[in-house]
Amino acid sequence: MYRNIADYGLIGDLHSVALVSKDGSIDYCSLPWLDSPTIFASLLDDEQGGFFSLQPSEPFSSEQQYLANTNILSCKFRTRSAEALLQDFMTVENGVHIKKTTHRIHRCLKVTQNSMSFTLTLKPRPDYAKTIPSITEERNNHFTVRYGIHTLTLSIAGGHVLPLHNAAGKLTLALQLDAGEEAHIDLLYGNQANSDPLHCPFEENKIFWQDWALLCLGERCAYLGEFSSMINRSLLLLKLLTFQPTGAIAAAATTSLPETLGGERNWDYRFSWLRDAAFTLKALFALGHVNEADNYLRWVHATYRKYGSRNLQIMYTLHGNDRLTEQELGHLKGYRNSRPVRIGNDAHRQNQWDIYGEVMDSALRLSDYAGKIDEELWPFFREICTLAIENWQKPDDGIWEVRNGPHHFVYSKVMCWVALDRGITIARRFGFDAPLSRWLQERDRIKEDILAKGFDHTVNSFVQKYGSSELDASLLLLPIVGFLPASDARVQGTINACKERLMHQGFLLRYKAEDGLKGEEGGFILCNFWLVECLALSGKTSEALQLLHETVSASNHLGLFSEEFESTRHEMLGNFPQAFSHIGYINAVAAILAAEKHLHEAKKESAPGKKQKKIIPLQVTLNPQQSDQPEATITLGAELKKRLGRLQGAFFNAQRGVVNYNALKQSEEFSHYLRLAGSLNSFKLEMLRNDEEKKAFWINIYNVLIIHGVIEFDIQGSVFEIPNFFGRIGYTIGGLFFTPDDIEHGILRSNRPHTLFPFKPFSPLDERRHLIVASFDYRIHFALFCSSSSCPPIEFYDAALINRQLETATKSFINRGGIEIEHETNTLWMSLIFEWYPEDFGNSSRETILSLLPYMDAEKKTWIEQHIDTLYLRHLPYNWNMNTILQ
Repeated sequence: MYRNIADYGLIGDLHSVALVSKDGSIDYCSLPWLDSPTIFASLLDDEQGGFFSLQPSEPFSSEQQYLANTNILSCKFRTRSAEALLQDFMTVENGVHIKKTTHRIHRCLKVTQNSMSFTLTLKPRPDYAKTIPSITEERNNHFTVRYGIHTLTLSIAGGHVLPLHNAAGKLTLALQLDAGEEAHIDLLYGNQANSDPLHCPFEENKIFWQDWALLCLGERCAYLGEFSSMINRSLLLLKLLTFQPTGAIAAAATTSLPETLGGERNWDYRFSWLRDAAFTLKALFALGHVNEADNYLRWVHATYRKYGSRNLQIMYTLHGNDRLTEQELGHLKGYRNSRPVRIGNDAHRQNQWDIYGEVMDSALRLSDYAGKIDEELWPFFREICTLAIENWQKPDDGIWEVRNGPHHFVYSKVMCWVALDRGITIARRFGFDAPLSRWLQERDRIKEDILAKGFDHTVNSFVQKYGSSELDASLLLLPIVGFLPASDARVQGTINACKERLMHQGFLLRYKAEDGLKGEEGGFILCNFWLVECLALSGKTSEALQLLHETVSASNHLGLFSEEFESTRHEMLGNFPQAFSHIGYINAVAAILAAEKHLHEAKKESAPGKKQKKIIPLQVTLNPQQSDQPEATITLGAELKKRLGRLQGAFFNAQRGVVNYNALKQSEEFSHYLRLAGSLNSFKLEMLRNDEEKKAFWINIYNVLIIHGVIEFDIQGSVFEIPNFFGRIGYTIGGLFFTPDDIEHGILRSNRPHTLFPFKPFSPLDERRHLIVASFDYRIHFALFCSSSSCPPIEFYDAALINRQLETATKSFINRGGIEIEHETNTLWMSLIFEWYPEDFGNSSRETILSLLPYMDAEKKTWIEQHIDTLYLRHLPYNWNMNTILQ
């Protein structure tokens, strides 16, 4: 008998997962990995698939829920005269680099009223039910399942156990518990020493999950309101689908749950799609789960490095492998006779040009939130933009992986536009070498082509593909990715057309066009959430909120979503639980909250009020000593810069392009930063033994000190809001006080005068003189301070890498606006830094220019070399705004 897909909850150990029904049966589980062959798969074949059930022996009712903020399932059994509680979970071991060799499913049972008899049935069917294993009792209440070189061990502690049946790879036991008695049923994959104690590690796992759920960093942590419960469940689900060894996130926990009952739309989703990267990062960053975003990016970047741009596939295994050959398992009936059951996924061979946009959008998202891009990955990203240019005019198989393509899908072309748009922004922001003129021209060509061929005036909407009048829900992403604003009449027409022509009983279909497959599918839950985002961006928050609540009705009793929903029968369809659906929910909620906040702030700004003038002392120490501060080590400067950079990312508002420093200041995480900064009081300055260590330490300190001052005094724009800002704020370090001016001019510029003052910062008697760098390096100018997201692509400065990092900082500064060419007038525009400190760069303007040529991009360098004798020199205005993003 098949249960409904909605009847299940998910448990896991960050390596694999198991689906547990609300009446106590584990009907789907792959071990040791989430994408390994199944051990139990009665969901795919109720006769042959295998299961592991624990249920009362007499008629019963049951209720299932998650323990709050955990992935521990709790099932309450009731019989006519008794009650019991079953808690199911898998053992989680924290730490990215843990090599997990055993996997345990824990079933902790307690009778809470009277006595109760249970029937335990273990029917493992390894390797997708191709194998019937042997089961033997090794010792009292310990049973070993053997198949090939693998073993499972079933151990039972507590209660009275009576074997009822053991034959043909199926074990049945009776278990009797009296009131208050407990039993621990443990199913182990891997080897276990006989001496291992058998206990129920419930508390340890509860603490792990609850701590993780609350590990939030950023302004979104505080005001989730009515959405908190579902948001936390969605985040916990994404964590369960995370493969801890690599950081990859599986699209779903299962394979081959059908999009159409009895049909062929059955796919293996136990892999990680690169397309999901941008949407996933958006969700994780929006909710402050920065660590999880970092882990996911680790997998994404490792994949980029391994395969390169031209060999990039749309999906990979959780281990990062590219072999996903699709096979059909003809011996399995499929869920409710929905054949075929498939493993692997041939869509990995398809051309889907939208992936270029998703890759570059995730790169820009990282830049927004982390303030950096891995410089070594820039050639990869640049090549992605090249591929977008090469392929955007060609047909492809599209985001939905149709099996009758290729076609000229509009969404694919839009995402090629996104690739170039994000590439242009990143190159400008960090000064990376890129053919910007060509990219700008091609970006405009793509947009013109889409507007000419991808919009149908008859239906007043963008269409699925060129030459068609069919609609596609992916078109709702156009305003979300910034192709056109939500207020554009063509976007509003597309939103309305999708609602009118794709909505079926409250749920959007992806499309209605032929796709090369038989059968119809249900409403696609993710598409509803895209529509919610569009409505929120359009200022229609009430309508967005109503649709959000209606869509949530498609979740089950635990708050889990499948891929699709058949609203007529109120039935889940497709693989389950589905990561993309939960990511969509998170982003939809974030869009509603952002829209409501924007409306609130607009009203607040329009209200009459008088800006208070900032009054501060002549000199302010920002790091007073604290009683509980950590020990000061040589890496303290780097740790401060990493921590404050992470905070800036967590509180970065992507819509406004600024960091919410006021919310950052109120956060608990900033109090941790203050404690760490307090450690500078006891920092032993003699630990800085050479120029490399001095440069790295003081550049880090200078940058965090400036940001700290901006935070402390609520600077909204320019530092000129505080007179003599750079000479008034400071840190006490090793018992001595240092302002930004002291660090820049006294230490890093080798005690050279400030541009406004004709005397040296440190007098001959100043006890800080021993900290001055022996060899001045003009490149330090380009490492000292930047605005919220336009810094060099460097997380922190490291003594071992300082020379290369200063070279990177110099290239970044020069190529992101530090030097500009006006060809028409033969004018070279240079930053005011070169006018303020001319002696730092050379004895003449020509000498300065020549010294900077090695850091310029090829086009700029060649032009200057050809015109250096006839150049007019002028200076660019300097941007003193400390909280802007460089586009």
